[in-house]
Amino acid sequence: MAAAHNAFIQGINAMVAHAPNITSDKVEPFMVFSLAVVDSIHHHHDMEETFYFPEIEKKLGAGSMSASVDQHHTFVPQLVQLKEWIESVRAGTEMYDGKLLVEKVHSFSDIMINHLNEEIPSLESSRMRAVFTEKELKDIDNEFMKQALAKIDFNTTLPLSIVCGNPATPWFPPFPLPLKWATRWWFSRKYPGAWEFGPLDLAGNPRAAL
Repeated sequence: MAAAHNAFIQGINAMVAHAPNITSDKVEPFMVFSLAVVDSIHHHHDMEETFYFPEIEKKLGAGSMSASVDQHHTFVPQLVQLKEWIESVRAGTEMYDGKLLVEKVHSFSDIMINHLNEEIPSLESSRMRAVFTEKELKDIDNEFMKQALAKIDFNTTLPLSIVCGNPATPWFPPFPLPLKWATRWWFSRKYPGAWEFGPLDLAGNPRAAL
């Protein structure tokens, strides 16, 4: 969970860092990158609410994750507004405005980041292992991943997960090597210009700071 949360923060930070400097030829790839960030955050929280939290509440107790769900509602509407604006820019019904993008991100980013940081202790491993067996936790994680992968666009979510990764909190379980190679050499090819905005390259190496 920490790896996903850090990837979201990396993505949001990259959007804010690049937004003021986007030239006309970079608008479309930057919008693809930004939409991938927003969609990944929204998808993650949807999966938590529809599958993960109900599963762990079976033993943690009904309503034990309700605080996290309530926090989602404090920033998801602004996230949806940002998504709609990005889609309008891509459709040509809105002009790209880097300052406006930053304002829209800042309308929810502090609240969201605070939520992401607060949620981790509620899912702390010792708390989970006190009521779940290792097999039960593994089964939940496997089903979570199965359902998550069934709902994503591999051409955006997988490249994003690499270029917005944080070496300090690597993905666990790690990306299988064949999937890493497939992402780098196949799935990233549909939108090749989009992934230059991440803090890492497609090999997982840090880019030079802006």
